[in-house]
Amino acid sequence: MSIRFDQVEKSYAVYERPQDRLWELLLRQRRHRTHVALSGVDFAVQPGETFGLVGENGAGKSTLLKIGAGTIRPTRGHVTRNGRVAALLELGAGFHPEESGYDNMRFMAALHGLEGEAMARFVDSAIEFSELSQESLRRPVKTYSSGMFMRLAFAGATAIEPQILIVDEALSVGDMHFQKKSLDRILGLRDQGATILFCSHNLYQVRSLCQRAAWIHDGRIQELGPTEAVVTAYEAHERGRYLHLRSEAPTTALPDSAALPAEAAPAVPGGVPLVKFLQLRTETADGINMAQLESFEDLSVEIELEAYTADPFHVAFSIVRPDKDNVFGTATHLRSDAKALTGIGRHVIRVRFPGIPLLSGEYLWSVYVLDDSGFQVIDMAELIQPFKVLNKTKKEFGLVWLDHEWSSAEVSEAASKEDEPTTA
Repeated sequence: MSIRFDQVEKSYAVYERPQDRLWELLLRQRRHRTHVALSGVDFAVQPGETFGLVGENGAGKSTLLKIGAGTIRPTRGHVTRNGRVAALLELGAGFHPEESGYDNMRFMAALHGLEGEAMARFVDSAIEFSELSQESLRRPVKTYSSGMFMRLAFAGATAIEPQILIVDEALSVGDMHFQKKSLDRILGLRDQGATILFCSHNLYQVRSLCQRAAWIHDGRIQELGPTEAVVTAYEAHERGRYLHLRSEAPTTALPDSAALPAEAAPAVPGGVPLVKFLQLRTETADGINMAQLESFEDLSVEIELEAYTADPFHVAFSIVRPDKDNVFGTATHLRSDAKALTGIGRHVIRVRFPGIPLLSGEYLWSVYVLDDSGFQVIDMAELIQPFKVLNKTKKEFGLVWLDHEWSSAEVSEAASKEDEPTTA
């Protein structure tokens, strides 16, 4: 139940015109350029480990996952897989659009080498998980909506209970209910000891799920190690790129999302959230939602939400710099009691910062509504309600004031001479 990449490289021949392939074959003259998608990739995912992949679009992550799944072959190097593999890559690849949902599930079972009762169990399990109606399953899949198609594809891909699971952005399938169900299925496989190679642009999920991670940049491993160190390095790179792009943007660009009120911030895709963030309110001795406060002032934060389901959920928030660097973040599932919120209707969460130790600077808030596991984001509002902090009482600099003590010791002249190096 492990997977290892040994000096994997993948390159493609790129032709300017389709006919250049024929001329190259006939004339034996090179008419293409080589695009190297991956180079020198070397790491192993240990049995039972959840390993994350992060990186920009086009960095080579999906190519690496396809090589790991065996759907494409590396140009150089090789991959060793020990265990039954299932891949959630391009969901539904291989489905026949003219065939029904039932028939496509049987075809998928046959590809896994199942027959007879084993095939029947596979099909029943996948159909039950997909929650599609009997009428829908009898229709050709070309008549399905994208959400229905993804439901069936995900259900079939995870029905074999793999020992090695390769996941590429699969937690965005379907509506919010099915996203939650899909995450629970993946977490269940992890708890059963499956080895998971997980790729996502959702860095919160990578941090929460993975013990180790790799940052892929321009087809190479830029950073490899504990998840927090890798994700932090990647975030620093992205902040630098973000600031560079902003410096080159025209002055007529759209307003930054940091200036938007909470209700205008981007929402999580996938339909109406089952728990919706309504507003964040701050309060100091000087008033409510103050645009400026002083260092070491008492600050209260109030987060209001509305739940349309009785399912338990959690809330997270963070204080963020304009460059998207998190200064501090916490969540209800990180408390000592880890108590989730439940009940249909309005909920108000209050947090108090006695003498908040922020130093001078500009800050914003980000709020996340999470499922009962603390992994899946149900709703969010990022970079909202900007505020400034002025440090009028201390001269220290930085982001936060840390309690500290100074000490010194006098060293005698004789002792200092004893410490000096001697020469022969």
